[in-house]
Order: sequence, then C-alpha cells, then structure tokens
Amino acid sequence: MVDDDGGVRLVRAGQSLADSWRRFWFDDGTEEIAGRLAEAGGLYDSVADQAAPPGDAAPGDPATGDVEVAATIAIGRSTIAAFALRLAVDVDHDLNSGWDWDDEGPPLGEMEWDEDGVTAALAAQSVAAARAALDADPDDPLVPLQLGHALTWIGDRAGAVTAYEEALRRDPWDGTAHECLERLEVTPTEPPPAGAAGDPVSRRPYGFAVLREQGRISHSDWFEERRLFGTLSAARADADACLRDTGDLEREFLEDMMKLELEIHRPGRPVTTYDLIARVPDAPDAGPFDIDWSGIPLEAPLESPLPAGRLLRMDDRTCFYGSPSA
Repeated sequence: MVDDDGGVRLVRAGQSLADSWRRFWFDDGTEEIAGRLAEAGGLYDSVADQAAPPGDAAPGDPATGDVEVAATIAIGRSTIAAFALRLAVDVDHDLNSGWDWDDEGPPLGEMEWDEDGVTAALAAQSVAAARAALDADPDDPLVPLQLGHALTWIGDRAGAVTAYEEALRRDPWDGTAHECLERLEVTPTEPPPAGAAGDPVSRRPYGFAVLREQGRISHSDWFEERRLFGTLSAARADADACLRDTGDLEREFLEDMMKLELEIHRPGRPVTTYDLIARVPDAPDAGPFDIDWSGIPLEAPLESPLPAGRLLRMDDRTCFYGSPSA
C-alpha cells in the first residue's frame, strides 16, 4: 500500500500533466512540457515501486489492495504518452496541419507526412500505454479517446473506430468522440436523452468535487479549468485561494472577469452545483473577497472518494486533481 506521501506524489504527477495541458492550450512555454512529462513519469514510477508487492507479482496486483493506485498510474502514463506524441506533432516538428487536437483529434494517417519518422515510436508508445490502461477505469472515456487519437495518427482506421466507439460507450455525450467518428466517416450512435429536467445524476463510482474556474482572457474568450478533489474541504480551500488571488479587483467587475462553480458528485445521485461568485458578499467593494459557504454541506463526507491524483474526462474536458496543498 502507498502512504500519504505516495498520494501526494500522485497528485503532483497529475499537476505536472495539468501544467503541460495549460502550456498546450496557451501555446506558451511549450519548451518546458518535456520536462513536466518526465517529472510526472518519475513520480508515477516512484509510487509504483512503493506499491510493488513482494516476489514476482506486478505492481498494483489486486492482492496488494493497490488496484486504484495502479489504475491512477496507468491512466497517468497513458496521458504522458499522449502528450509526448502531441508535443512532437504540434510543437517540436510542426506536423499539425491545422486541426484542434482537443476537439477533433488528428486526421487519419497524418503520420505519412512525417518523412523522418520521428513520431512513429511515440505513436507506438501512446498506443501501448493506452491499451495497458484501457481497463483501469471502465467508466471513463479519457483513455479510449487517447488510444483513438494515436491509432488515427498512424492510419489504423478500424482500431481508431473501435476506440472512439468505446469512448462513446463510456460517455455517450462526448462531443470529441462523436466528431472523431464522423471524420472517419462513421455515423456515431445518437446519445440517449439527457433525462428529466433537473440536475444530472452522477454516473461515476466515486464521490468527488469539481471546481470549475473560468477567467476572461479577451473581450469574448474565456479560459476554463476544472480541478478534482476527493474532499469538500480541499475544494473549499482551493476556491478560497482563487478569490484571494483577485487582489484589489473591484466587486462590480468580479463577475465580468471570473466564474467559479462547485459541483458535488455522489455515486448515483444528482450532481449539485453552486455558483460561488454569486455567494461573494456585496461588501467590501474591492478584493480580496470571501465566499459565503453557509448552506453548502461541506461537512458531509463523500462516499467512495475519488483516488488521489486520478484524472477524469467530463464534458469534453480532461480534469486534473487539485493541488497537493489544497
């Protein structure tokens, strides 16, 4: 079993991946991504070594009770490999002909334009890492989507279709998986009705909180990040820190510059959402601000809390675990 320090290292690994994702999104500081991926890989390796059972059994063997740890590591390693391929395609060798990797995935067989073959090994590594992680979390579409992207890049249409269809089986509303199948000239299965009016029911086997933070980056554009937490107290600490970071921003401009929502997910129960900016009192007139947490059940424990450091894909986004200090 891993100790608390191992859990912190899993969160730190996920944060290195989150930092890489931000650098891709902003196309800024991408020269640092390779180092972040190496850092995450080293952290996963150190936890896997700690969790390794005696003898010849593999790390994370079910007998050790570290199945969730092994799953977190496998999903993280698949993400490292997916990001390494994206780094080579989008940044290092400028092989991207204009598609949006986050929303579309690569065109089929685009690796043929890689005349030097620099991405072949990375694509193979991404396929292998995704296949190794495919069953780690049978409810989440992230890994099959990563597998589909790598197989599309190398030109394996049949394999990519199977992977994207698996992503849709796990989340019938995943827009990227739909788009990728259509680009492969496959008509995706229509998602079932969203259900009756009201809050959606959480389909995940874990209890967790999601902090959805948006910041304005231009007159019409927003940057959005979603952070995951296994406890409500950790989500509160992170939300409070976000409001402190507003500095001396005037209250009248707060809603124009920032959006902050808390989602509480409990297995099989409706997702509850709280607009935290609406809970900032009218006074004082300038920041830093406080959130009025009254009426939010922060003391209620989360059933089957999300494992430390686990990545999830929700609403067409990869969501990373919150910071170790939260």
